[in-house]
Amino acid sequence: MNGNAPIGVIGLGRSGNAAVRFLQAQGLPVVAWDTQPAPAMALAHLPGVETWAGQLPDHAFTICQCILLSPGVPRSLPALAPARAAGIPILNDVEWLFRHVMTHTPEVPFIGITGSNGKSTVTTLIGAMLRCHGMRVGVGGNLGTPALELWDATQQAYVLELSSFQLESIDRFRPRLAVLLNLTPDHLDRYPDVAAYLAAKRRIFANMGPGDCAVVNADDPLLRDDPATLAAAGVTVIPFSIEAAVPGGVYAADGWLTDHRQAAANPLIRLDDITIRGLHNQANAAAAAAIALAAGAAPAAVTATLRQFPGLPHRMEWVRTVDGVAYYNDSKGTNVGATLMSLQSFGTGGIVLIAGGRDKKGDFATLAPVAARCVREAILMGEAANDLAAALSGGPRIHRVDNMTSAVRLAHQLARPPQTVLLSPACASFDMFKNFEDRGERFREAVHDL
Repeated sequence: MNGNAPIGVIGLGRSGNAAVRFLQAQGLPVVAWDTQPAPAMALAHLPGVETWAGQLPDHAFTICQCILLSPGVPRSLPALAPARAAGIPILNDVEWLFRHVMTHTPEVPFIGITGSNGKSTVTTLIGAMLRCHGMRVGVGGNLGTPALELWDATQQAYVLELSSFQLESIDRFRPRLAVLLNLTPDHLDRYPDVAAYLAAKRRIFANMGPGDCAVVNADDPLLRDDPATLAAAGVTVIPFSIEAAVPGGVYAADGWLTDHRQAAANPLIRLDDITIRGLHNQANAAAAAAIALAAGAAPAAVTATLRQFPGLPHRMEWVRTVDGVAYYNDSKGTNVGATLMSLQSFGTGGIVLIAGGRDKKGDFATLAPVAARCVREAILMGEAANDLAAALSGGPRIHRVDNMTSAVRLAHQLARPPQTVLLSPACASFDMFKNFEDRGERFREAVHDL
C-alpha cells in the first residue's frame, strides 16, 4: 500500500466515526463518506480529513491506499467497483485494530465471538470473567464500543463480538481464541443464500492455526464438520453442549455446568445458580466458560461471574410482573432461531407472544411446531405480520395491532397467570423503530404504563 495515500472510510456510524478519529490521531490522511450530511459534517473540522456526503462521486476512493468499510455498508456497493478494480484493499476497523496491535503489542491476544444468536451475551460474559480474574481487557466490536476505540497499549486481551458483515472484510485478522456459537439462517435480505451467510460466519476461523483454540457448538448440525477441519489446521478444538456430556469440552448436563477439557470432569456451577435463565443462556454460559478458561481465567472467576451476571438489556430481560403475569423483553430476538430458543425456555402452553417487524427472509414456518405447543396468543405487527400469521395458522390465536402500545395493552387483556408475555419479534425492527433497542424501550415503557 502507498503509505502517503489517504485511507478511505465509508459509512460514518459508530465504527466509521471511531475509525476516522483514530486514523486522524495517528497522523494519517483520511477521506470519509456517508449518505447523510450530519455525520460527515461532524468530522469535517479535523485536520487531514476530507469528508463527502450524499451521492458518492465516481472514483472518489481510487486515490486511497485502502478502504475501511463500515459493517452496515455492503461490499457489493456499486461505488466500490472502481476501487476494487484498482486493487485497493477493502478492509474494516477490526482488521485495522488487529494490525495496529500486532505492530505495537503483538503478544496481546484477540478473542473473537460470532454466531447467529447469543454473541453479545457471550462477549460480555467473557470480558467479565477475564476482568474478574484480574485481566485488563477491551470488550466491544459489533457490541458497544467500536473496535478502534478499544486500543490501549496496556490491554491484556481484546474481546470482540463479530458480525457476519464484519467478518466479510477481514484479511489477516487472527484470533488466538474464537467461538462460533450457532448457525441459523439470518440476514437473507443481504446474502444471496444461506450458504453465503454461513461462509461469512466461518471466516472467523480463516487465519487460525497451530497454537490457536476454537470453541464450537457440538449440538449444531450445521457445524458438524468444523471440528475436523479446524483440527486438520492444527487448531485446538473445544466443543460445548447443552444436550450431552462432551469429553474434551464444556457442557451443561445433569444439573451442572462442567469443565471436561482435561481427563477428569470438573463441575463448575449448578445450572440453577446461573443467574441468566433459559436453555440458550446455558449454551451461552458453556461457550463463555470454555473461552475464558482457555484464556487462563480461574474457575472461581468463571463461576463468580455466572452467579452475578444479570443478562443484557433486550435479551430475555424480565421487565415486570403485572397481576401474576411476567413480561419479558427479548427485542434482540431479531431472527427466527433466536425466537425459537426463547419460546423453548418457557415450557408449554403459557405464552402470549408479541412478534413481527421487517422480514429478514427467515423461515417463519419453523416457528409453527413450537408455537403450537407454547403460544396461546400471537399478537403480530409490522411488515411481516401477514407472513407470520400464515406460518402460525392452526396454532395460537392470531391478533394484529398497529403499534407496540396496542400490543402490550392487548397482551394485558389476554394473559392470565401464570402465563408469560414475551416480546420476541423474529424480525428486524427498522419498519417501525430506530433499532432493536428502541423497540425494546417502547415495550418497557408500555409495560410500565399498565
